[in-house]
Amino acid sequence: MNKITFEQYKSAIKVKYEEKKREDISGILLNPTPAQLRNLCLMIFDNLLSKSDENIFRLFFNVKEEESLRKSMEHSDIARFRPIISFLKGEKDSENSTRIELAAILIDFNPRPYNKYLLNVKINEIGKAEVSSLMDENEADDVNDVNLPIDKWVEKESLLKNISFFEKRKAIVFALLISLFFMGYTIKDIVFPKKECMIWNNNHYEAVDCKNEKSGILDFTSVEILNENLLSLKKIEVNKNTIFFKKGKPVVWYGKSVEGNYEYFNQPGLHPETEKTLRPISLYIIKKYLFK
Repeated sequence: MNKITFEQYKSAIKVKYEEKKREDISGILLNPTPAQLRNLCLMIFDNLLSKSDENIFRLFFNVKEEESLRKSMEHSDIARFRPIISFLKGEKDSENSTRIELAAILIDFNPRPYNKYLLNVKINEIGKAEVSSLMDENEADDVNDVNLPIDKWVEKESLLKNISFFEKRKAIVFALLISLFFMGYTIKDIVFPKKECMIWNNNHYEAVDCKNEKSGILDFTSVEILNENLLSLKKIEVNKNTIFFKKGKPVVWYGKSVEGNYEYFNQPGLHPETEKTLRPISLYIIKKYLFK
């Protein structure tokens, strides 16, 4: 079974956007503007949000649980929608998982969010494997039936009826197992909540439960949808003993903080606070800013 990646999830959303914009009678999605997408968010909100969609809205608009989501949306800066438009149109990619999930909501992509998409694909692949196996067996039987004498054919038909009964029972058992799986998945999530969000804490990302983002040491505004690839991103301290290059290639990346200070990281990506692309270290930067 192929591993479904977040990149494939983003591609599926883009495909859905191309379909959706042709069906959209309002014309908003055909050539969206930031103001139109903000208004679309308000319309979606007024039609009632699921809990997971509401979590995405609160993350995207930086709205705390006790604050009015609609009021914050009405007064939000529409410029925050520009990266979403660029992503949907294929003009510029985005690694910001919260933006990707909001794009999924705007075009009504399902299943969403990413973790549900993964689960759905895995279950479908299991089902397809079962169907494919049964089809292969039936096709082989049809070919062999041509050369059977009448008495053997009648005997085989009787046998197939019994097999059909067992196959139906097998299908029922399979359906029950899937139902129990979903039930167990739900109960497990209630007893042991999945950490589907992450937050930048000082110098690294931490996985957190989206419903328990209020913590004394954590800043709510930095909460994002969980991206496992970013959990290994760390801010590092550098000195004269730091290894900056391996085999001629940089192993340290840098970017400016909100205050304008240079900060250094162990892998490429976006600066967790400014969301600007980190750059690979160079001899010029080392000489000019580190060891003058």
